[in-house]
Amino acid sequence: MRDSGKTMLEELISRAAKELQGREKARDEALNRARKARQLSKQAILFDHIKQHDKASSNLAIAHNLLEEAKSYIQTYPELGYYEEVEAALEEHAESQILHSLLINNKYPSPEQVGVTPTRYLLGLGDIPGELRREALDALRVGSLEDAQAHLNRMEEIYLNLVAMEDASLLKGLRRKLDVARGVIEATRGEITAEAGRKRLSASIEKIGEKLN
Repeated sequence: MRDSGKTMLEELISRAAKELQGREKARDEALNRARKARQLSKQAILFDHIKQHDKASSNLAIAHNLLEEAKSYIQTYPELGYYEEVEAALEEHAESQILHSLLINNKYPSPEQVGVTPTRYLLGLGDIPGELRREALDALRVGSLEDAQAHLNRMEEIYLNLVAMEDASLLKGLRRKLDVARGVIEATRGEITAEAGRKRLSASIEKIGEKLN
């Protein structure tokens, strides 16, 4: 009986060890893909800011495939989906996909098109005002007040819709993102207003000069 019990125990331990080994391997594979996808998504945002949209699109396609591969491991071990690295990668990818679509197509992609859950989509969307601020400042630098105002309008649209969402307080991290968004919106509005004032003043001075001549 003792030998039989020992054999059974060895079998139980062996099965548990294999389960743990499979879980560890799946974790490593999923996290490696998530980290790479996050890095590519971050780079895509930078590419979009410097108008290298083709490179951004290429990065996003690779990142999307990596995240789909990671999901195959998460389906087997659902707890992997709650790892910080995985959640961060999905949010970063959502942010980069939304920004890319807004800059290229002037429209919002759906969570299904991005390949993330509504929660990750909303949290990614919460970071978009900060990225659009950079676009607005770039527009001001080249003298395009109209483009800068369009980016500000989009920033406000995102902020107002997220704030109005009934479940906003239930999304961990969204409230902080909205506080940041409010700050960058106010700063951007101030800079656009100041630039508009400078343009009006410059135009008035030019008219006076023309009359004097």
